[in-house]
Amino acid sequence: MGSLLMTSTFLPRIGGRELYLHNLFSRFPMGEAVVVTYDREGDWQTFDRRSSLPVIRVNQDDFHWYFQGRRERLKWFAFLAKLCLQEHVDVVHCGLAIPDGMSGWLLKKVLGKPYVVYTYAKEILEPWPTEWHRRKFQWVLRGADRVVTISKYTEGRLVQLGVDPSRIVMVYPGVDHRTFHPETAAAHAIRVRHGISDGQPVLLTVARLVLRKGHDKVIEALATISEQVPDIVYLVVGEGPEADRLQMYARDRGVGDRLIFAGPVPDDELPAYYNAADVFIMPNRDEGTDVEGFGIVFLEANACGKPVIGGRSGGAVDAIADGETGYLVDPCSPPDIAQSAVRLLSDPALARRMGERGRERARQDFSWDRAARQVQTLTAEVAAVTKRRRMAWVHPGRLARSCRFFLQQL
Repeated sequence: MGSLLMTSTFLPRIGGRELYLHNLFSRFPMGEAVVVTYDREGDWQTFDRRSSLPVIRVNQDDFHWYFQGRRERLKWFAFLAKLCLQEHVDVVHCGLAIPDGMSGWLLKKVLGKPYVVYTYAKEILEPWPTEWHRRKFQWVLRGADRVVTISKYTEGRLVQLGVDPSRIVMVYPGVDHRTFHPETAAAHAIRVRHGISDGQPVLLTVARLVLRKGHDKVIEALATISEQVPDIVYLVVGEGPEADRLQMYARDRGVGDRLIFAGPVPDDELPAYYNAADVFIMPNRDEGTDVEGFGIVFLEANACGKPVIGGRSGGAVDAIADGETGYLVDPCSPPDIAQSAVRLLSDPALARRMGERGRERARQDFSWDRAARQVQTLTAEVAAVTKRRRMAWVHPGRLARSCRFFLQQL
């Protein structure tokens, strides 16, 4: 099966969506997938040279063809049509509904190519800037042969938007077990770097410093936690707009000396940070339309053998097996957060059992290889249905209607 991934953002840009799409499509058999993107974040030239997955970088305006003049629209369609022919594309995969899905929608209307749309959380929940954008978003979802999503929470929101449940496919994010696994030596090095003694209990959060990640509620819970775990340290990895406020908040609440802000760290050091902790904690919560779509960090921590604590909100409910791999808590209740943290920190045997169960679950149920196989199977199914329709599509009347449609788009 030939697959074309249209995505406005892609690696080396750092982000959950970018990692999700890369891990899915880089596992396709050689020659069966190609990426088209306009993203030029970071050292993309080096990334593209080293990538086994072919990446074609285009202009940003190309993805917004529907806002361009007739000549530019025609050039973009000609480029896509030629690419589909050269790469033997059977199915178009759209990283986002807007703008990526608009090109998939056009290719289906004119060339009969089926397309699949990938959804997460933010783009489903946030209001669109104009009525035009909202309407196009719905058109793209309604026209898609399948809509892939990442959690039961986002699946429910799609159904509320009117997407047929039979066209929704759940493909959970995964974790790379070759990268994330228990490692004692690396953990010791991180503790030494940050002045944490051996045996000193550590809570860890790896997340962007924004409200919905719940750092502030952990800080509120620290005073209670320290009453029963006197030498507790809270290690925070990440950067974001809440950095200054969180540091001031910790000082104001008298727990500033228990916090260590490590800032952003390289990807290759993340496993060592997970291993340096005793418990991973991120009590994510809803902040308006800003909701955790899933929470890959919970899987990464579990894969390193660590128990986790997350908020009973959004997709974290799927990422954490409550009472088995960690605890789901009321993300707005510091006492609830403190109680779960103390339970794990005070009972090493319990923490170890939950960490081991989390590692087993992450390996069995949340591998990237498994997720990629799901997408490959989905691609084959969609392509097979389209092939059965192909004879009807090439009927002269259908071709004429498609040509008229294309000219109208110009």
